[in-house]
Amino acid sequence: MIEKISEHLYRFQDTCNVYVVKDGTHAVLIDFGSGRILDHLGDLGITTVDWILHTHHHRDQCQGDALANERHIPIAVPAYEQPYFEEVEVFWGSRQIYDIYDVRQTFFTLAESVRTDRVLEDYETFVWGPYRFYIQPTPGHTIGHIALIAEIDGVRVAFSGDLIAAPGKVQTLYDLQYAYGAGDGCDYMVYALAKMREHNTDMMCPSHGDPFDDTATALQTLETKFREYMRHRWGITTPTHDVGPRSILPHLIQIPGCSNTWIIVSDSGKALFVDYGSQSFTFMYSFNILFEAGNRLRMQEHNLDILRDKFGVTQIDLALPSHYHDDHVNGLPYLQKHHGTRVWCYENMTDILEHPHGYKLGCTYPEPIRVERGLEQGESFRWEEYEFQVFHTPGHADYHMAMFGTIDGKRVAFSGDEVNLSGEDTYGSNNIWRNHVHANSHEITGKLYLEHQPELTCPGHGGPFDMTPEHWKGFHAWCLKEQKHWRGLAAPDNLEEAVYPDYVFLYPYQPPAAPGGEVRMQVWFENIWDEPATLEYSLVLPRGWTAAPDHGRMTAAPKEKVVVDFVLRIPDDQSTKYRRQAFTLDATVDGRYMGQLAEAVVDLRPELDWGTRGEFPRRSSADV
Repeated sequence: MIEKISEHLYRFQDTCNVYVVKDGTHAVLIDFGSGRILDHLGDLGITTVDWILHTHHHRDQCQGDALANERHIPIAVPAYEQPYFEEVEVFWGSRQIYDIYDVRQTFFTLAESVRTDRVLEDYETFVWGPYRFYIQPTPGHTIGHIALIAEIDGVRVAFSGDLIAAPGKVQTLYDLQYAYGAGDGCDYMVYALAKMREHNTDMMCPSHGDPFDDTATALQTLETKFREYMRHRWGITTPTHDVGPRSILPHLIQIPGCSNTWIIVSDSGKALFVDYGSQSFTFMYSFNILFEAGNRLRMQEHNLDILRDKFGVTQIDLALPSHYHDDHVNGLPYLQKHHGTRVWCYENMTDILEHPHGYKLGCTYPEPIRVERGLEQGESFRWEEYEFQVFHTPGHADYHMAMFGTIDGKRVAFSGDEVNLSGEDTYGSNNIWRNHVHANSHEITGKLYLEHQPELTCPGHGGPFDMTPEHWKGFHAWCLKEQKHWRGLAAPDNLEEAVYPDYVFLYPYQPPAAPGGEVRMQVWFENIWDEPATLEYSLVLPRGWTAAPDHGRMTAAPKEKVVVDFVLRIPDDQSTKYRRQAFTLDATVDGRYMGQLAEAVVDLRPELDWGTRGEFPRRSSADV
């Protein structure tokens, strides 16, 4: 039986509530349950279901989606949950079942993949007929969970999925713990409930339970209960939602979190951001530790209202990432889309930000970020009343910069993840070899800071630190000692062989290419030796694949990178059962056979659009 809520809104109780939004003989369904709703739509005069919109991936919401595929009903799913619809076999093939410490309820995933037709991106609007469904991220019940908000028959309605089941109540508690023994899902719920209250909805339509009004009280009551439980169970008095900006200098603001956001505010009210990333370690941990196939770090907007109301920020004009890592840049696409923020960066970051699928590096964020301007080594620029200068600071990553300037009379450095101070005399940097570290990377950075000696350092995590010349001497000494340890540990005489894995590389690393298509790629050979070196290579391809050319010879001077193009062709009958297909490059360097030294992973279903955007990479400046 279908229950009428209002003239154009109905509910069908199945494995979950399925909501019907009607426009003449057409309808949109919010969640789908077992699919039995299709047997009853004729009673409403509905002949065509234009879309199924899902709030999350659990089976009670979507176990009938295979039937929808059979009847060619388009399905739209939360952008951060698409793998749990499209890549189910990969999920079940990799999901840890013994020694479980990732206790998320992803076991409630479909048993077989279904086809989806589009994703529902956070903070975007899905338009259908006279209705506009705003997509609000509501993580908690699942990490990728969303709510859909629309005005229907003059009432502002929220289709809230399993965010809330009744005023002050949730349907399940076991869904609200991700890491073993942690309160992470509860932390997400506080954030999601607080953000939902801001929409001032008139009616809440949950997946389980009856629709209800007075939504503000219902949400606030549940938020308060979660806050009290987090204080009782884990001693958490400051949920992620409450971590807000603080003033460091009259014109310098810090938003602490998993990574810092540093904000310079001009007298005009314009703001310059250095980084804008993950809100807290809890929100970051859910992705970088508890990984499952297809996961990508989700950013939720945070603190911009406080910057406006408390600190007088009227425009987020410009953002500069200290480096390319996801926990520092995952908010930049949001700023670009919703605030028109321009992005500048140090010149060697430009391609990895714009074409992240080109690389194989630690913590690469998959969503492309448009770069308006690349800044050269030592380049100065003026923004509003401030003058800044940028420098390459390798060590934590090769794609990393420092920005120096004077703010409120203090010499300030924005140091990203290069400078750590954990005690009066305890210095350090953050070394990750996978981020393209070279033998002298830390030495370069230590020397730079010793020369400039800023008084206040604003790092990527923690801080800020008041620094003295003695501090910088200590930091420089630490950098030299770090590299001394490497030399003592590594067997090759040429230390680059021990610390730099990608001197032979296939670019882009994850190119999108459908069956029957082709993609232009490159072989990169970077000579890490002190003498000229020659690479002889051949591509080792899957059966039926071809490349032109499929082998070659490259000679590079010391420290030179040489690039050669080739075209990769995928046969028409290539299976796309699994999304990725690897191929390799067999290498011989100066007569020494190295084997299959490099690989690339072709994205065979670029229509899934998990960050590649289906783009071909821009040509490298080193092309030949």
